[in-house]
Amino acid sequence: MKKIQALVIASTLFASTSVLAHTFNEANKAIKYRQAAFTMIAGNVSEMGEMVKGKTEWSDVIFAKRANQLSQLTLMPLDAFYVEGSDKGKTNALPEVWKNFPDFEARLAQFQEDAAALASISDKGDKAAIRKAFGKTVKNCKACHTDYKAK
Repeated sequence: MKKIQALVIASTLFASTSVLAHTFNEANKAIKYRQAAFTMIAGNVSEMGEMVKGKTEWSDVIFAKRANQLSQLTLMPLDAFYVEGSDKGKTNALPEVWKNFPDFEARLAQFQEDAAALASISDKGDKAAIRKAFGKTVKNCKACHTDYKAK
């Protein structure tokens, strides 16, 4: 299973880098793309959060599905931050993203790593481990919002 996941991730990354110039030839398209990716990330995190908080009924199957989707979705936004001019326009990304881009990239990489770990753990069904991994993933996500996203 891990070999298949690695293959899917590698092929996704290869495909995304090979079409980057064609997909994001305009800053506004890059902004819309990354906003859509972050919206889908938020939707998955929200649904998992409601389960963790007990606001909705826990489902191992649904949680694992959302965690696996989150893991894949975290790979999507970064490419759209490289597009010239995507720091302007209708975006909630603060100028600090581009002023401190190595830190932003590192935080996103950590978020990707945390989300992948959450996906792996969620497939095992251990609620205590899942809750801990979810908390770590969300904490990292929120920390980036504090420094790099307009409120």
